[in-house]
Amino acid sequence: MERKYTILAILLIVLALGLVILPKKNELKETDPKVLLSEAVQKSRYLTVDQVTHRIIENDPTLMLIDLRKADQYKTFALPGSLNIPPDSLLSKTNMELFSQPGKDKVLYGNADLTAEKAWLLCSRYALKRIYIMKGGMNEWFTTIVSEKPVSGTPSTADLDLVSFRKAARMFLIGTGETASTSAAVTVKEKVQVIRKAPKAAAGGGC
Repeated sequence: MERKYTILAILLIVLALGLVILPKKNELKETDPKVLLSEAVQKSRYLTVDQVTHRIIENDPTLMLIDLRKADQYKTFALPGSLNIPPDSLLSKTNMELFSQPGKDKVLYGNADLTAEKAWLLCSRYALKRIYIMKGGMNEWFTTIVSEKPVSGTPSTADLDLVSFRKAARMFLIGTGETASTSAAVTVKEKVQVIRKAPKAAAGGGC
């Protein structure tokens, strides 16, 4: 696990350095490169799928979900309340105004982590605040909430409470107690999308 985070940290540093040397947009305030590199390896920028799901169910007014997937995926499958923003338009005038809303936690996600990591770095470069990543993206959301990730070993009371929460969340968001046993197996190379108002989720591919 630590090796995984080390590799990710190295990747983020490389991406951050790349952003630092990109042409500047003078109208936007920029984060100091040293600060950006420091923030790029902090795990505090992540929210788990359980944390995000809980806030969706609670209708948290401070939550702003940014779905970075392709428009056709979003139109068919999406988390409740999410906004579909293509990565290449993140810094448009309209989106900058959107992201500048006070009191909002902007949570980025794609199918996995890579697209969200790049988007986070881009937003952080231009000093946008309260930017987070839903760790694992829709692949992890599907595996954890829809398919119900198993608890290993002897479950504690907290573990059992978490399992109960995920079952309740699945009922609330998907509309059925069924797991996705009939869906295709999830792999890193697959795009996993959650069907809006339907009893199962479909698998596909990506970042």
